[in-house]
Amino acid sequence: MICAGQNRLVASDNPLISRLDSLVDKSVQRYFQDKRAVGLSIAFVQNGKPHFYDYGETKADNGQLPNNRTIYEIGSMTKSFTGIILARAILDKKINLEDDIRKYLKGSFPNLSYKGTPIRIKDLANHTSRITRIFPNMWERPSYDSLNPLFNYSRQLLYEGLHKMKMDTLPGKIYSYSNMAVALLGTILEDVYGQDYFSLVSKNILKPYQMRDTRIDIGSLPSGRIAWPHNPQRQPVPLWDLGEVPAMGALRSTTADLVNYINANNAETNQAIKLSHQRTFGADQEGMGMNWFIHSSPGGYHILEHGGGTGGSRSSLDCFPQLNAGLVILTNSLANRNDLEKELVAMLAAQSKGSK
Repeated sequence: MICAGQNRLVASDNPLISRLDSLVDKSVQRYFQDKRAVGLSIAFVQNGKPHFYDYGETKADNGQLPNNRTIYEIGSMTKSFTGIILARAILDKKINLEDDIRKYLKGSFPNLSYKGTPIRIKDLANHTSRITRIFPNMWERPSYDSLNPLFNYSRQLLYEGLHKMKMDTLPGKIYSYSNMAVALLGTILEDVYGQDYFSLVSKNILKPYQMRDTRIDIGSLPSGRIAWPHNPQRQPVPLWDLGEVPAMGALRSTTADLVNYINANNAETNQAIKLSHQRTFGADQEGMGMNWFIHSSPGGYHILEHGGGTGGSRSSLDCFPQLNAGLVILTNSLANRNDLEKELVAMLAAQSKGSK
């Protein structure tokens, strides 16, 4: 099937048979009015059942349509996986949410408290730590590459940035998104388990839920499996390499795998997953769990959400536990998917409610 977006033909595998197919297609056609758009993969989950839709190309002008096993960068969606690993560590009594983070750091960090109030583990996971979003020593390095900004950014540099940081107010009180806080949380989890981040994610999430294509290292894969990221001019740009700070955004995944992830989060039969959804900041209408954004839909449904963005990819994940429903959007461009996500979330809520 071909849809017309931005006066160019956009390939798709949408069968345009059901009402859902047609509604999705109308929203996607609007998305492709953005000149930056290249490829797009969507998964709808209704009553646990997936519906997959793919559009565009895995690389600009290569004529290859993505599918539900095409691997995209998911960026900060990775943080939700980190939240589940944190919950696992709490259940394993490796960590306590109320612990001063300095309990897990080598050396002295007198700067990591404000008027005697320390940063706690839970502050790292709900973005209230007041740790700088990105430390200046990321871009002040001689080896800094704006197209791959975290390449060779080491644990040592992370801790050096942490030493230089100054607290400006009480932790735990004000939401302020921080990549470095979650990067630090990841290193703490690696240390308490004595295992690398991907091993922890694989053991606790990927293997139990058969997410076989979700990975960090894609070096062994044929290029046709990958949705290559693009800049605003639709030119390919490098995939990001987050070698020593993976917890903040290193995972790559597929819509097929993320359907399994949605179903696992909706079911909450895994105690670590269930605990990661526990609100630690804000209100039920708008709050934070352990690296999960918690919202209420206009219809009063509970939504667990996390998105992501890298140099040339965007992603969105929304789980509706009460409806056993969810949504994944993966893109390999910087086209704005916010309106698309809002439209599809509203559509999902209406369709899922009607089918229950």
